[in-house]
Amino acid sequence: MAGGMHFLVGLATDDFVIVAADKANISFGAIIATDDHNKEFRLGKKLTMAVIGEQGDTDQFGEYIKANVSLYAVKNGYELAPHCAHHYIRLLIARGLRSRDDPRFVVDALIGGYDDIENKAYLGSVDYLGNSLPSQKFLFRGFSGRFCYSIMDQQYKPNLTEEEAIKLVDKCIREGKKRFVSNLPGYRLSIIDKNGYRRLPDIVF
Repeated sequence: MAGGMHFLVGLATDDFVIVAADKANISFGAIIATDDHNKEFRLGKKLTMAVIGEQGDTDQFGEYIKANVSLYAVKNGYELAPHCAHHYIRLLIARGLRSRDDPRFVVDALIGGYDDIENKAYLGSVDYLGNSLPSQKFLFRGFSGRFCYSIMDQQYKPNLTEEEAIKLVDKCIREGKKRFVSNLPGYRLSIIDKNGYRRLPDIVF
């Protein structure tokens, strides 16, 4: 696990996907250096990615993916679909593990978006070893996720309203806050639906 002390939460319903990322910058494995680090990278009008790991890797990897996905859109006249971006991200991480020439990034990523062709929200993840989980209803990256799968198993429904989904994400974040040793001070939330990308109010402790 690349960013075990950090925490990413993803939840997808039939109509939208919510991605939450903690805002802590942790140094030396245990010290919170800043509480306003943005781990989210907009990859398109209806596509976003959140990344955890060491700050150097997350920033470099996020900007690298963002630039190449943007270049694809410019060259082809249309943006990558969420599942295509997911496969591309997985390819880059896997290639870095097997090559002396390609850069290696030790990161875990959540990919969230809305597919206009299939008319549904998309959520997937890729870890630092290139393991891929596409088309999931909910996902976590970071140790705190171990406390949250049971919550989602009990309370997740594919027809959740936006308000219900935000409360469920908040409940998972608070469970991690209560039970995990890392004291993460706040989270950045965003939502993507058929109308595009929106920021949601941060969760701050």
